[in-house]
Amino acid sequence: MPNQTNCEQMAQVATSSALRLVLSITTILCFLCIPSCLYCLWRIQRSTKLHFNSKCIFITHNIFILIHVIARITLHGKDLMNYFGPWISGCEIFPSRTRCELRIIYKLSAYVVEVSPFILTAERFMATFQARHYENRFKWFGLLLNVLHVCIAVLFLRLQSSGNFGEIIIYYCWLASTGNRYYLNIPIFLVVISQLVTIPALLYLLKKNERFRETSLGKHATLTQRYQIFENLRTLNMFRIMSIITWIYVTYNAAATYIANMYLKSMSMDRQFAYIEVVHCLPFYYLALSFFIYREDRKPRSQFVIKVTNYEPNYFNDLQRFFDDAFVKIKPTHPKH
Repeated sequence: MPNQTNCEQMAQVATSSALRLVLSITTILCFLCIPSCLYCLWRIQRSTKLHFNSKCIFITHNIFILIHVIARITLHGKDLMNYFGPWISGCEIFPSRTRCELRIIYKLSAYVVEVSPFILTAERFMATFQARHYENRFKWFGLLLNVLHVCIAVLFLRLQSSGNFGEIIIYYCWLASTGNRYYLNIPIFLVVISQLVTIPALLYLLKKNERFRETSLGKHATLTQRYQIFENLRTLNMFRIMSIITWIYVTYNAAATYIANMYLKSMSMDRQFAYIEVVHCLPFYYLALSFFIYREDRKPRSQFVIKVTNYEPNYFNDLQRFFDDAFVKIKPTHPKH
């Protein structure tokens, strides 16, 4: 049962202008993410140029974004209703423990999003080095990666939860505790490491596929192999944007969390909560990512047209050779009399 001091502290949190402003802006951004996320899911589902495995990863990424923003809208919306609603004592507006369980979904979905580039890198490695057979095969690999994707996020959440010992904060729904905050840096450290692995791997795959494309023009590569190389390059270009934006977000999140672990206890409670929400600015990250990917997707295909024009004789020569060989095989032979 909260005492009078707890109620006064809750009233101070509820009347904080900084916390109200941060929660209001975050909730608006979450609402803006919903149509963008639904549109991306629709485009991914209808895309004929993405491999099944790439689709699975992008769909998982967007579904957990949607879960994240819905959880935040529920949490922040209820908090704002309590803060701005009629109340006399802070004892009336303590968050319920049941509602605070949504914070677990909130954090789990954030980890899924942060790990997405690493999982997509693994998928593109398979696509690059199994280009001969990858187009219509290896769907089991995409499903396996999706399971691994979620399992890694659950592991990170478990690592963070294992540090949640000590007094339970009842003024605001979050996963932090008054225990050893440095222990909570382990998942963040692992996410940063995954991003540091992803960036050089992405550059390697881009160069590797460019070389594959150049050599395929001089060799008798099949149409399936050439299509797979083109699909790799197109996916990697989209992935490059996703990787850069995610790297910026993860780096910012890690640095801000490290600073928070050092100075959070010296802040007032309401400013602590406001700062934590600013650190976890996932809705802003997703809107920025959607904008840059949409702009990339809408760019004129001038570079592609130039390359097709340069390589046009090779394509038509190969096509002519294919029809000539097929004609020879089916040409009827007349029996000798």
